[in-house]
Order: sequence, then C-alpha cells, then structure tokens
Amino acid sequence: MINMYVTTYMLDLFKSFLLITLILFASLTFTVPQAKAESIQPEHIKILFGYRFPPFYTVTTRKNPSASLSGIFIDILEKFKKSHPQYSLEYKCLPRARISKVLREGGADAFALTAPMFTETEIKARFLASAPLWTIEDHLLVRRNSTIDSTDINKLIGKKIAVLHGNGHGPLDEYFENGMIKKHAVYSTNQILELVHKGRVDAAICNKTTLPALVKRAKLSMNDFTLIESPLYTFDLHMLVKRTKSDFLNDFNDFIKNESLPEIGSSYSSAGK
Repeated sequence: MINMYVTTYMLDLFKSFLLITLILFASLTFTVPQAKAESIQPEHIKILFGYRFPPFYTVTTRKNPSASLSGIFIDILEKFKKSHPQYSLEYKCLPRARISKVLREGGADAFALTAPMFTETEIKARFLASAPLWTIEDHLLVRRNSTIDSTDINKLIGKKIAVLHGNGHGPLDEYFENGMIKKHAVYSTNQILELVHKGRVDAAICNKTTLPALVKRAKLSMNDFTLIESPLYTFDLHMLVKRTKSDFLNDFNDFIKNESLPEIGSSYSSAGK
C-alpha cells in the first residue's frame, strides 16, 4: 500500500515537472524571436548635401542647416523614410569641396545630387549612381549687354569664368586645367553673381533650373544678366550611394521607379529664400 502511494506521488510529481518544462519551453519559443525583432535597429544612412540647390533642396536657417533642409528632393526622401523604416536617414550639409574630401575618405553613405560626369575616379571607386531623377542644364551667365553671345568653347578662350569651388564642369574642365580658359573659383553662388554683376569676370557657369531662386536670394534681378540660351551641357541628376550600401541603393531605385517624381515647376520657384 505504501509502495503504491509512493509510486502515485512520484508519478504526479513527474507530471507536474513535465508540465512546467513544457510551459517554459513554449514561453521561450514565442518570446525570444519577438525580443530579437525589437532589438533590431534601423540601418543608418548619412547623406551629404550642399547648402542650396533649389528647387531640389535648400537650407532655411543658418543656425542648424542640416536639420532645416527643404525642397522637392527632401520631400521624396521623407516619403521614402516612411515606406522604408528599416533605414534611418541623416542629412548633413557641407561646402562642395569638403563633400568631395569626405566622399573620397568614405565618411558618408550617399551624396545628393550630382552626375557621374562630375564624379572623380577615386569617388567612383567607392560609390554607385542611383537611377536618374531629373535632367537639367548648365548655361553661361554673362552681364547684361556682354559681347559674349555664344557657348562656343573656342570663343571662350582667354576669358575668365567664375565657378563654384569643388564643382566639376564636364567638357570645360580640360580647358580650365590647361589654362586656355581662366577659372575663378569662389565658395558661394552669391559671390559668383556679384562677380558677374560688377564685371570682374567675363561669365559664370550657372544651372538654369536653380538660378532664378539664387538670383532672387542675392537681391538681384535676372534683368541684370543674360543667360546664354544654348546650354554648355545637359546632365541627369542622381544620388551617389556607397557600394557597400547596395540594399539601400536597390530599395531607393525601386522606390523612385514607382514614384511619380514632381516636375520642376513654378510651385517651387520661391525655394531658397
């Protein structure tokens, strides 16, 4: 009788132990993956910008320019962020020449916006271009009533041309390098406009799309200048993305292919105020 009681007690004890073990196992099975999922952090992507490239982006305050970017490309990136929470985007504004240095050193994950024709070989080795977003043109800007009326390179030999320091200028770069055309590099578009306006240079290279807002911001008038109608060159705008961030590049490309990109129009003409 005693042996039967002991056997029954041991069996009940074993059943209780087995039940507790199963409950613990089930608890671990369902809670561990959830804990792992909650611990996954978004992939950080640092994107470099200049300060003003309206209507695509422009800073709205000097106190914290990187946090005050606005424009049609910023709108696109913000929409991308909402649909792709696996990425955390950081915007960083730098002078154009500084951007090239940071890209060469691999200190950022992306750069907006540029064209492969302006990209140094060393940077191309580290970065890939996204699918094209918009097509724009660089033109020659001259003072009102200037004798320069053409973008024929042969007619620019010996002339002094203002450019933004750090920018590439496609087919004109070899003429700048060999001194056949004189390059006067400055650090802001305001300086470029002042040089042309005061006749201290013969012309400047300016982007037709961005120019009106930049002239307005400089408190000048397009009536003070002539923009030579024939473009120096035409190019597509891309975002450069570090080769090691291929998942981000692929996701961004898929996004913009399915996204209706805003046209460059008058609704953004006041950008850059």
